[in-house]
Amino acid sequence: MNTTAQGPRVTLVGGGIAGLAAAVYLVRDGHVPGSRVRILEEQALGGSLDASGSVDQGFSMRGSRMYGPAYELMYELLSHIPSLDNPDKSVTQDTLEFWVQAPWNDKARLVEHGHIVDAAPFGLSNKDRVDLIEFMLRGEGALGARRIDECFDSHFFTTNFWFMWRSMFGFETWHSAVELRRYLLRFLRLFPDLPTLKIIQSTRYNGRDSIVRPIVHWLAQQGVQFDVGVQVTDLDFQAVGNERKAVRRIRAARDGTPADIELGDGDLVIVTLGSMTADSTIGTMDSPPPPVRRRSGAWALWERIAAKDPAFGRPAVFCGDVERTRWVTFTVTHADDRFVRRMERFSGSLAGQGGLVTLKDSSWGITFHLFYPPAYAGQPPGTQVWWGYGLFADCAGDFVAKTMPDCSGAEILTEVVSHLGWREELPALLESTNCIPCLLPYTTSQFMPRAPGDRPPVVPPGTVNLAFVGQYVEIPENVVYTVEYSIHSAALAVATLFGAPHRVQAAYRGLEHPNALIGAIKRVLE
Repeated sequence: MNTTAQGPRVTLVGGGIAGLAAAVYLVRDGHVPGSRVRILEEQALGGSLDASGSVDQGFSMRGSRMYGPAYELMYELLSHIPSLDNPDKSVTQDTLEFWVQAPWNDKARLVEHGHIVDAAPFGLSNKDRVDLIEFMLRGEGALGARRIDECFDSHFFTTNFWFMWRSMFGFETWHSAVELRRYLLRFLRLFPDLPTLKIIQSTRYNGRDSIVRPIVHWLAQQGVQFDVGVQVTDLDFQAVGNERKAVRRIRAARDGTPADIELGDGDLVIVTLGSMTADSTIGTMDSPPPPVRRRSGAWALWERIAAKDPAFGRPAVFCGDVERTRWVTFTVTHADDRFVRRMERFSGSLAGQGGLVTLKDSSWGITFHLFYPPAYAGQPPGTQVWWGYGLFADCAGDFVAKTMPDCSGAEILTEVVSHLGWREELPALLESTNCIPCLLPYTTSQFMPRAPGDRPPVVPPGTVNLAFVGQYVEIPENVVYTVEYSIHSAALAVATLFGAPHRVQAAYRGLEHPNALIGAIKRVLE
């Protein structure tokens, strides 16, 4: 480690939430001057926590986020970041106050044939109950790289429990059994409230406006450098003795021009591996998202460095089967409140307080939820925004005879409204609505079945100045596809590089909390 008064120079490859969180930890906990922290990002800061658009163009976000009490590291980090709306409050304080202001109480969690299904009964058979409890108590080593559908009978996948769990977290039957087990244990406290989602929290605005922009603003005040438009293509290593190696050069380019960065003794590199929103394409109200035509720099970088050392993981496990990992999401902007008022009457909940709605009989596996207005900072009064997704990209719709990736925004809106039984509303809704679809090739890639070694540790063995962060590193017991996971990886990266990994708390483990475990088992046995 560089022992000069200024400390090390730290380069972060990737400006998503993992990289941004790592920068906060470097400045706050590592006492690295902000001027010596540099973030390289090929696209926009924030990564998968994106949100863009306008009333005229239609708002769009590739994903939507839910939070809860188990997001301990996220809330701790954001407790040090001032809200942009009110700098006297932290982002954490603002989020928790918003939860009190607009709590979720889902009264239409499952809908079938245009009618609300009573979701309170989980619908589990006695065998399902035994299998589920035994599954949670089983060790990860016994599960290996098995798929979820190798661990349960077919009846389990017809139950209300499975429909709610899969649609809330994005699981499909071919996904990793290990990851499902981690989720069940991490979210044991959710079991009693699974139909109502009362325990779930959300930010005041979308993730970009409520989390990314405040962090970027704080980092800029500390002097952190943001280098946007730079694509990192490779890392060059040099042996430093005792079978150890250090990164000595970051190979990068800006607009096709080489922009390599040389590293000295003591300099550190923190790299975000892969991306679940890479190569995404955006459609319009009148046209579907175009096919993916290029390979993301995020995946190409991981593939290049993984070829140099097996300790750097196996990216092909996660990005090698797009047919199994792709989704379509959609963001809907209404110029009036026709749809929202109808949904409020139907569900019995105000917009933004009804939680998720899953269309149980949808061949596309559609789930959507209405945002509490405004969902965007600066969103005009009277404008309504909601978001949804489909789990199954290769199935034809029930009312629109196309697969979801082949559909325009108008066709996706038609499918949703038809499932709700409101076809008489369609002409007016199509006239006053802008539905923006988004095709995401890798959005559930982190759920693919994996074996030990497929994901590298945060600090790979044999390296002296390198750490990996993001959704594709291995963090024992924690669950991917969450902001918490990215932040946890950042905390571990900084703490380990600075010699204090013990300072980062371990992930919440439900088996160590008897009250949560007993409550979950009671709910399963009802």
